[in-house]
Amino acid sequence: MFPAGLEILFEDKYLLAINKPHGMVTERDAHLQRTLESLALRYVQSKEKYPQKCFIGLPHRLDRPVSGVVLFAKKKSVLKMLAELFSKREISKTYLALVEHRPPEKEGELVHWLVKDVANRKAVVRAQESAGSVKAILQYRFITENESGALLQIQLITGKYHQIRAQLSHIGCPVIGDAYYGASKVYKENSIALHAGKLQLIHPATHEPLEIKAPLPDDELWNFFKYAID
Repeated sequence: MFPAGLEILFEDKYLLAINKPHGMVTERDAHLQRTLESLALRYVQSKEKYPQKCFIGLPHRLDRPVSGVVLFAKKKSVLKMLAELFSKREISKTYLALVEHRPPEKEGELVHWLVKDVANRKAVVRAQESAGSVKAILQYRFITENESGALLQIQLITGKYHQIRAQLSHIGCPVIGDAYYGASKVYKENSIALHAGKLQLIHPATHEPLEIKAPLPDDELWNFFKYAID
């Protein structure tokens, strides 16, 4: 039985996809008993006759304050294949973001260079390539807005540290709740209004197209926008 409050989005003998709630750490941590990865491992162990042989591998991650689709591998060979798909950008990642201000253009592509500020645990945006920087690309589309903020659909082209949060903040559209990147509007504790809504890939074992969607968080901020989501 999976822990109450966590939603399985897809499962077969190769993959497990979970709708991560905001505020939960994704990766196993020696100092934390309850992380998404540790709960996923306990879940697969609970269903097997020999739980010590169970495997859960994590080919990607979501920041603690972000919600949405997290995909796990249930076999080491599948983990290797998923890691290669992510590395080659053959997995499509679609996010939804509620931002404080509507962007100047209805849609566009953001291309920046990011430098990881290790001391302050954040990404610093640079307009030009510099020492230690990595290229970050995303595409956004404005969907709708209300008095709370503007809803953007984000297609993540590269997957860099705090990329969406840093790039949107850089153009004057910080994610609601993300005080770390300049937001003034609050959300929930340890949470920002950024949601990994969809993964699309070719299943690494069956080779069939696979689309995994994560329902939006059920709260007052997001509920207004649910009608506008495909």
